[in-house]
Formats: sequence, C-alpha cells, structure tokens
Amino acid sequence: MRKGFAAKRVAATAMAVAMTTMSLAGCSSGNKEGTTKAEETTQAASGETTAAVAETTAGEENDKPYAGTKLTWWVKLNANVSATYPNLGDTPWAKYVQEKTGIEIEFIHPTVGSEKEQFSIMVASGEYPDIIEHQWVSYAGGPGAAIEDGVIISLNDIFEEKAPNMKKLLKEHPDIDKMVKSSDGQYYCFPFLRGLESPNITQFSSGFVLRKDVLDELGLELPETIDEWENVLRAYKDYGFEIPFVTRSEWMKDVWSPGFDNWGNFYVEDGVVKHGLIEDSRKEMIAKLHDWYEEGLISRDWLVDDKKSSQTYFTTEKSAASYAPFGQGLGQYTQILHDAKPEITQELIRSTVPVTSEKGKNAKFSKMNQIYDKSGVSAAISTSCSNVDAAAWLLDWMYSEEGNLCCNFGIEGETYEMKDGKPVYTDVIMKNPDGLSVSNALAAYTRASTSGICVQDPAYIEQYYEADNQKEALQLSMKTDMGKHFFPPTSVASEDSESYADIMNNVTTLSDEMEAQFISGTVSLDEWDNYMKQLKDFGIEDAIAMMQKAYDVYMAN
Repeated sequence: MRKGFAAKRVAATAMAVAMTTMSLAGCSSGNKEGTTKAEETTQAASGETTAAVAETTAGEENDKPYAGTKLTWWVKLNANVSATYPNLGDTPWAKYVQEKTGIEIEFIHPTVGSEKEQFSIMVASGEYPDIIEHQWVSYAGGPGAAIEDGVIISLNDIFEEKAPNMKKLLKEHPDIDKMVKSSDGQYYCFPFLRGLESPNITQFSSGFVLRKDVLDELGLELPETIDEWENVLRAYKDYGFEIPFVTRSEWMKDVWSPGFDNWGNFYVEDGVVKHGLIEDSRKEMIAKLHDWYEEGLISRDWLVDDKKSSQTYFTTEKSAASYAPFGQGLGQYTQILHDAKPEITQELIRSTVPVTSEKGKNAKFSKMNQIYDKSGVSAAISTSCSNVDAAAWLLDWMYSEEGNLCCNFGIEGETYEMKDGKPVYTDVIMKNPDGLSVSNALAAYTRASTSGICVQDPAYIEQYYEADNQKEALQLSMKTDMGKHFFPPTSVASEDSESYADIMNNVTTLSDEMEAQFISGTVSLDEWDNYMKQLKDFGIEDAIAMMQKAYDVYMAN
C-alpha cells in the first residue's frame, strides 16, 4: 500500500460517517493488508471455477455458467437514464443483460453531483462493491496505484485465462492493448472504447452550430479561421442577434484556442510533451476573447453559461452561433426552431469545421475524444469481489458479439432489427411511442450512448445522428490533426503523483481565475508576464517534465 494512503483512508472513513446519502449496500470489507495480486484475490473468491468453464461464451452448451450469482456494481447514474429511471437496474438494458447472463446485478449509484467525493470516500473506507466503474486513468497516482492501494485487482491473469473476448480484442489491436495497461504493465479494467481504430466517427460528438440562413442573406460563407469568425460574429451582431456566440462555460476557451494553434492542456509534438497554458499563442487567444467580450460578440455570462442557457439563447434567436453536441445540440436546436418557424429547416442550421489557424488546413487541435481516455469510465473488479470469475465473465460478455449488439443496439426484435446484415434501430429508439427522446431511449436500452463499458459501434452514431445536417457536422468535425497530438492515457509515476497533483491543482485554479479576469477585463493583459511567472513558480514546468517521463515510459512499453 502506498505511503500516505492509509492516513487518507482513516480521514475519509471519518468523513463518510457524516455522509449518510451514500449507499454501499452489498459491499464487503476491502483488502486491508493491501494484497492485490489477481491470483490471490481469485483464489479467495467464492464460486471459483476452472478456466475452461469461465471461457464459456454465449452460444456454447453452458451459456449461463454463473446463473444465480449476485454482483454489486458501482456506477454513476447518467442524466439521460435518470430522466426516466431512478436506477440503471430498472432499465430494459439492465434487465435484458441479467436475463441473458443469469447474473443478478445490484447497481449502486453515488449521489448526483457528489460522485467524485463519494468515490474518494468509498476508496478510503475499504468497503467496495464487486465491480467499480470509474475514470481510472485519473486515479491519484494512476491506475497502477489503485491496484497497489488494494482497491482493484490486476487483470493480467484474468484477461489471459478468463476473458476470451477481451483477449482477442487486445491481440488484434495492440495500440489499445497499450492504452489499457498501467505504467508497470498491468491490465486494470474492462474499458469503454470509442471504436477500435483512430480516427473514427465515434470520437466526435460536438461542433459549431450556425444560422446559415442569415449568412446566406448577408452573402457570407461558413467561417473557418479566427478572422472569418470575427467577421461573421460582427455581422450577426449588426443583424440584431443580442449575443452572437454562446456555449457552455467549460468549452469556451477550448473551442477557440485551436484557431491560434494553442491547446490549454498537455499535448505531444514530435515526441515532446508540452502545455499550451505557457505558450505565447495562449496570450493571443485570451486577448482576442477579451476583445470579443468587450464588443459583445460572446456572452458576458460565459462563466455560468451551461447546456440549458446555450439552448435557450440559440432557440429563442438571441444567438446565431454556438458550440454544442450534435445530438442534444444541433439536432434539438434545429427541431425547436423548425417547430416555431417551419421555414427554418435543417438546411439552414449548419455546422462548420473546427476553427483553424490557416484556411483550408485541418485544425491542429480540437475537441476530439481519444479511443480510450479520461472522459470515459471503465469497469474494474474490486479486491472485495465476492466472485471474481463471475464478474470477469459478465464484463467480458459485453465484448462478445451478443454483448456488443446489446450494448450498442439493445434488444433484437424490439429496439433493432438486422437488415442486410446490419443492426437498424426501430421506432422504439428513433420515434419512441412513449415520447422518449432518442437520447433517453438509447440510455434506457443501450450503454453506448452513456459511456458504459463496451466498444462504441460507428453504426450507433450514424443512426443517432439521423438528420443530414448532423451527418454533415460529424464529417466536418473530423477535419483536425488532434489525433497526432494526444497525450496518451497514462499517468505520472507513483512517486511523482502527490507533487504532480499539488502542482496541477494550483495551476488549474490560477489559470481558470486569471484567464477569466483577463477576458472580462478586470485584470489588464499587462499582467500576463506576472501570471506566467506564477504558473512557473507553481511548478508547471516540473509537471511537464513528469508527464514527459510518463510519456516516455508509455511509449517504451
């Protein structure tokens, strides 16, 4: 067990007494001595079977080798699920999985809004469910530390002997094999994957949304560069739109920084790890946003703007441009405007490419997802698991042909039908008779749309984005070189983790505060050099060096 982890466990356990909102029913005591080897945990688990039985998959003689087994599963409750169901276990997806596998699953959800805090308390308490879904790449010290801390087990032997579907997938895709290992070479999770090869359309889910009808009237083209965008936003302002551009607060800077070849996070260029916060191009971007703020081209409430306010501004015609998801953004915006004004059709609500520093060239950076990264949760088996073999078989089933269809398309004959060898959604998903949106219907019958463990199928995205303007937006969003610059899904060395966390907590807090003040004008850009000095005094260059070391280890594995 890592130094300092025991002390944090005691402190967090005390805090947990006061947090009565968290339910961990069905959890058993964790491995207090820190014994974390997969073989030791597996030997201790009840219901252990031979590898031959564990490798039995659907379609063989015994397709439910663990029928009657009960497992607990800790997972965040997705908003699209909670809109209709209070628990993931109540969804048709969960009921179908239990029917097909014979395994009873009790889903345990942390309180909405307190997921991070409750995860930390659970980890420190030593009381774990059988299966834990989490963004394991972001675990303090990396996923290897979660194994060392005695929270989850190494899956090396599991993948080799008891997870034939995962073993096959990793053998066929060595890049993914590297992604889902800790820095010391241990498999630790059954991952959520956005496809299997990069780039692919499942890695893109959001982009610009514009009123093209107004641009056509004004004789303007869809913008690509910062200068073109400035002309368009000014034209929208002159036309009468109160707030030309609006988006969620957390997206504002990432949307525009690619126009300056800047990225406000770690990235890789020719094998060298860099961080855009301390590059000269960052000041150019912040200065431009300040100008737009003063000119009223972006929302003056951008620090508090969210999904709801962005939709309201655009659909009430106070804004003419936004950055939003292709489904709940572009799709819904188009429908709402069309319902209010039938003359506004999808041909008039369009997207454009990620903003680029040079017209006609791919954007260097953009809001593109990695196949496997921090934004998606993945499932690990805890050291308290009551039946490791059953948990491994259940999770591996999700990557079988049957499980993949279930996770992406739901129930054959109900939510999808096979046509010309391809799964096609029925009206239960696309035009739900109970009035569910496509997003809510998908969340009820599948997991691909809610970052659940599975491999997202491109056919899911192709059908989810059914309108022509959505399909066009998806293709336009792929005009980026972001895939060349991703920092891989790995973490700093365990011995650097506490120092790195302290540095980056200070850096993030300072940068968020100062950049907001620069944009609003409450702090002059004349203070930029002092701000850079503060970032460096906090140790951002040391953090870059730590990440370089982590990157080098990752690439050498």
